[in-house]
Amino acid sequence: MSVLSRRPALSPLAEARSWVASQAREASAPASTAEPLAEDLRVADPVPAVMTARRAGWAVPAEATLGASPYGPVPLAGLRRILAGEALPEGADAVIPPDAASDAGRWFEVTATAAPGEGVVQPGAHLPAGQVLARAGERPPLLTRLLAAGDAAAMRALLAPLSRVVLGPVADPAFPGLAARPIEETLLGFDEARRPAAMLPDDPAACLLAWCALLAPSGERAEATLARKMPSQPGLADLVLVRLEEGRAIPLTAADQPSLAAFARATGWVEIPPESEGHPDGVGVTVHLFPPFLVA
Repeated sequence: MSVLSRRPALSPLAEARSWVASQAREASAPASTAEPLAEDLRVADPVPAVMTARRAGWAVPAEATLGASPYGPVPLAGLRRILAGEALPEGADAVIPPDAASDAGRWFEVTATAAPGEGVVQPGAHLPAGQVLARAGERPPLLTRLLAAGDAAAMRALLAPLSRVVLGPVADPAFPGLAARPIEETLLGFDEARRPAAMLPDDPAACLLAWCALLAPSGERAEATLARKMPSQPGLADLVLVRLEEGRAIPLTAADQPSLAAFARATGWVEIPPESEGHPDGVGVTVHLFPPFLVA
């Protein structure tokens, strides 16, 4: 999905939303309610089954990048470019951004130090094996069926008829990336038939959050008090999954580490603007609620 060269300029989330609104088509009605389950719906295998990339970049052994910086590049041989959702190659335990390494001929010059596990989704981090998503006799809502799908490709197939633009490859990007964590790798533009289209991130949690934030029918909002501090790094907007309980918004994950398990508990998400360093606990926040048909 992503072009792994220099990272293109990322577009503000508000501009992307305005573009979607101007191009939107009428989405189909949600699928009919599922039949009652004959048995518990459990996660059979951990998601992911192996260590995968959270977003596009270069797969590296973290230890080998120690001390790397733009002023003191570290030479490494045999680096591999990797896309979000791909399994890490043997020996790699971190992923650095696309612009943190460059081909210098016989080796690559790495300009960023990585910590073990950085940019990586550990096995079972999205959903552990054995987690119960719905009990026997229940009619699982669409969100539960999306979580059970487990990967971005299967999610896109379920979400396509409910989306305000085509879900699929983008031949002519209007927005080659968004300035919002964790949905930076969302592409918006036109497909080969000149239809407005969106390519959602390959990380399943980022895929689902991007769809909710951009392509789902507009949902309701609720005002709440933040239950605990919500840190952020200025420069990008942050979308943070939260759960509403008695007027309090409880953060479930960091913006750059969403998980399907957090989606299973979430009510919606809070958006932190790109100029902010985060929200202190006790402050009032606006919660963007999931569309009713997603959770009912």
